[in-house]
Amino acid sequence: MSRNRLRAGLSHVLLVALSTTIANFAFADEPQAAPQAPAGQDPALVARAKERKAEGDKAMDKLRPLDALAAYTEAYALNPEPALLYNMGRALEALDRLPEALEKLTAFREKAPAELLAKVPGLNDRIAALEKRLSRLTVKVNVEGARILVRDVVAGMSPLDKPLALKAGPADVLVEADGYFPYRTRVELPGGGAYVIDAQLQSKAKVGKLLVTAPKTGVTVLVDGKSAGQAPLETLVEPGTHKVAARHPEYIDYETSVIVTAGGERTVALVLQRPPPIYARWWFWTTIGVVVAGGAAGGAAYALTTEKDPGQGDIPPGQLSPAFFVMTPPLPF
Repeated sequence: MSRNRLRAGLSHVLLVALSTTIANFAFADEPQAAPQAPAGQDPALVARAKERKAEGDKAMDKLRPLDALAAYTEAYALNPEPALLYNMGRALEALDRLPEALEKLTAFREKAPAELLAKVPGLNDRIAALEKRLSRLTVKVNVEGARILVRDVVAGMSPLDKPLALKAGPADVLVEADGYFPYRTRVELPGGGAYVIDAQLQSKAKVGKLLVTAPKTGVTVLVDGKSAGQAPLETLVEPGTHKVAARHPEYIDYETSVIVTAGGERTVALVLQRPPPIYARWWFWTTIGVVVAGGAAGGAAYALTTEKDPGQGDIPPGQLSPAFFVMTPPLPF
């Protein structure tokens, strides 16, 4: 091979290599193609939604459902893909926010196309399982615009357009409105069932509140001769003077009077006293006196009819204590 032909061949190889390198750098510097966006949607928003969805998936894999829910919610706001409803439902279920989880999964079942629903064969069973863990609470209120709180969370305003979907189990319910005394109750919401509360609010212009406390449980409280329940308690009464009584088998009956004004609150702290011991009661000593006197008379008569010298006894005079009588078996009457 001649030297000129060798130089030409080397030049050709170098030129091809240089061209390939330049082409590679050119492709690397070009931006990646954006995801295909549905008609009328901003491709940038769709791409951001996919990024947030992927971040949500990673958070779920790392057992961080709260972070996942935030990511899925943002992704759905950017691009409302039905699959995100399912993902949000699963995150909410992991957070034990069951009513919201049921809402999202039900929405997914309604909006997802058939091919997407086919990818979730156990969807109906999951929704049915959530239904069994929830309860429907109906709250009837005689005042419009009253706030309804369940487990310290505002659940709605009266009148409610539908029953509240709540997690089954014990629940504190509070209904309140301006100018009215609040209504409080504690209920046990049945799983897969329903419960109805009739909250009758009382105007502060017409009634007052009476609160009764006691230093011991099991104390029955009577207001104006009628049982009001066991202390501690609160009840609404008409303005005026009311008699409050307390009953407990281990304590002396307690009674007092209290004045309650319209819209006001009055607290009665019950004072309970134990009855005195049996040997400190007047009728006990009267009975013992009669018995002792009778015994002394009988002893004198016996002494007069016998010739035997009286014994000295083994109890010195004046040494009988109340404890002696208490320990002695009760006398038949």
